[in-house]
Amino acid sequence: MSDPAPTTPGYVALSERPHGAHAKLLGLVGSGMRVLDVGCSSGYLARPLVERGCTVVGLELDEAAAAEARSVCEQVLVGDVETMQLPFEPASFDVVLCGDLIEHLRDPERFLARVRPLLRPDGRLVLSTPNVANWAIRLSLLGGRWRYTERGILDRTHTHLFTRRTLVETLERAGYRVTVLDYTVPVPLVRTDAVERVAHAVGRVRPPLFAYQFVVAAEPSTAVASGVM
Repeated sequence: MSDPAPTTPGYVALSERPHGAHAKLLGLVGSGMRVLDVGCSSGYLARPLVERGCTVVGLELDEAAAAEARSVCEQVLVGDVETMQLPFEPASFDVVLCGDLIEHLRDPERFLARVRPLLRPDGRLVLSTPNVANWAIRLSLLGGRWRYTERGILDRTHTHLFTRRTLVETLERAGYRVTVLDYTVPVPLVRTDAVERVAHAVGRVRPPLFAYQFVVAAEPSTAVASGVM
């Protein structure tokens, strides 16, 4: 299946590939949820969530993207998610969604801890982020190459990069317990479902090496909620 074109140039387009990060994120969010979509962009994830009966509130840095997202979101607030006021009562959301966001933050752990109280007791954090220990990055380092790019794992705007272990450790320190740790294994220049299904099966052998992105669901830790940690 080919990816649809973005509704506005420069914004992320929804990818409907069944083994892609967008489909996995949507699956982990579910239907009928109240969702805080952090870094909602133009609403590319909010739109299918609303179609599934979810109510979505967005946070977005770019005003033009936020204006487009308002066509599908209940509300979109504009600002830096690490410093802006979050005018929500505790336990306001079933899901906090961070699609390809935390790698752009100055202090991901602090931000994740900050939004944890916004989740209901049975709520969950859902996020995706690149795997810096992907085989292609390892091979490049072996050859002495480390070059930032306009897109991909070494995107110039990425300030924090994670391995599977450091991602889990960051989430645990922020007060979460990981319940799902999935991954994507895209094949460059090939977008057929059959090829990606095989690639995903290969990736299952050793996700820390083959994963391009990690896709995670995590719930608030009861130890943090009870004041133990």
